[in-house]
Amino acid sequence: MVMEPVPAYDDLIWLFEDEPIHRYVEDEKATGNEYGWRELWPYTSVTFRTTRAGHDIAMDIEPGNEVVRLRLRAEGDGAELLDLNIVGVRTVGAVREGNGRELLRVDFPDGAPAATLWLRVKPDVAVLWSYDARSA
Repeated sequence: MVMEPVPAYDDLIWLFEDEPIHRYVEDEKATGNEYGWRELWPYTSVTFRTTRAGHDIAMDIEPGNEVVRLRLRAEGDGAELLDLNIVGVRTVGAVREGNGRELLRVDFPDGAPAATLWLRVKPDVAVLWSYDARSA
């Protein structure tokens, strides 16, 4: 299955303020494929990175496999604060609120035990997520 709707990569580039890293570009070049990650979207694997409010944030995303990995580390010493490998993601998007907040939204299918995961990246960094194992 593929994330539905497919995440808009321009929105993710806006949120992370940088182009993602196509993780398998060298492997593809070695086999003679010269595709860019945009051409292969959503059937590729890319990593978005940014640094905000003293935190290094990374999101690996594979929309074609409904997989997202979120990592949050302290900027100075690299201490790992959060590492989530999430399977069964319905879609991912960027949200800009009128109060200057910018958020990553990770949605799950209806009936899933996980509620929407929010990663606020501006003006500060915070994670909000609910999970109800009783409904699994």
